[in-house]
Amino acid sequence: MVRTKRPATPEERIRDLRKELRAFDSEPPSAQRAARLALFTRAAHEDRQLNMAMHTASMCLEDDPDAPSLLVEAYTSRGDHEDRLSALGDLRDLGRYIERPDIRAVAEERLRETALDWVTAASDGERRYRLRTVQSLTSREVADSIRDELSYQS
Repeated sequence: MVRTKRPATPEERIRDLRKELRAFDSEPPSAQRAARLALFTRAAHEDRQLNMAMHTASMCLEDDPDAPSLLVEAYTSRGDHEDRLSALGDLRDLGRYIERPDIRAVAEERLRETALDWVTAASDGERRYRLRTVQSLTSREVADSIRDELSYQS
């Protein structure tokens, strides 16, 4: 999936996504198609086209010889820590939607690791802000477990 310019309206983005989806349907399954499907799934999810994201995630997982690595990589490969935390939350939800506990487990594990690394790297004052951000992007349980771990280390 290569976008040279960002379409001007949501309708145009949806139309472009649908065109790309039809192109995937005509291709034979392969590892290359799986890699492109993973990126497409993330793009569809970002545009809140959840049915399309669920459909292409399933196609990606069928094609990926090392499932769910390509899908996880697509959701974690770009952005700052907050963007990755948000994307991992989306991936966790996607795993629940398509009934794949393995994806959900990997996303939750990566979510906690990413959040812990991000919060640990901050000063005390910044940690409070980051813990609130982690709580809003993940859950109170994740933020509390990180807070407990940090207070235990002190």
